Amino acid sequence: MIAAKESRRLVLEGVVIVASILAAFALDTWWDSVKARSEEEQVLRSLDTEFRATRSDLLAQLDMHRRILGSVESVRASVVDGLRGGAPMVSVPDTALGWLYIPPTTQLMLGTLNGLVGSAGLGIVRDPELRSALAAWGNNLGELSEEEWSARELVLSDLDRVFRERMDVSPFRTIGLDVLAGTLTPEELGTRSTIPVDTELVGVVSTRFMIQAHLVDEFEPVLAEIERILDLIARSLEDRA
Repeated sequence: MIAAKESRRLVLEGVVIVASILAAFALDTWWDSVKARSEEEQVLRSLDTEFRATRSDLLAQLDMHRRILGSVESVRASVVDGLRGGAPMVSVPDTALGWLYIPPTTQLMLGTLNGLVGSAGLGIVRDPELRSALAAWGNNLGELSEEEWSARELVLSDLDRVFRERMDVSPFRTIGLDVLAGTLTPEELGTRSTIPVDTELVGVVSTRFMIQAHLVDEFEPVLAEIERILDLIARSLEDRA
């Protein structure tokens, strides 16, 4: 009888010990889940802040590229009309020529996303659609960056060479930067330069226009993808509420 009671006591103690261990594991699992959800929320909010800032930066960059495109288009129209009309020279505003020489490149600050990608930490984002969109972000930005660097290479090599071989570029070489800084006087804003017209100059200006026009078009899909990512982030945050 005593042996039976002792056996039941040992069994009960064993059950209690096993139950305690299972409860501890369950508690650890629950706590890990709570921490993971908390960490995910912090990541999502950081991503939301960064992508909103990126959207603002890209819109400002797009505005600049559109201003450049308008100036490049006006210069192209002038030299094309001059070539077709047999004019050896055309007069163009220095500010338009200055914008021709500006090839900006987009630099975006996405520290949270870069950190997740670099540390293989995207798994913290549970939504597979959002996770996939974040992983593909670099590819979406790639074509825009390529077009910007194509414009930059053209300006620094062919365009600058063609203009320097034909005229003094100092009146307008950096005037575009002065326009951005808002440091030009009304008199300086009204200065013009006379450009010798020939097929090579028309060709390089036309190429500059073509690249710039295509570059401006590349902003649309990138901005659309930002909106999609922001919507996915908002959905993930709402699901947590």
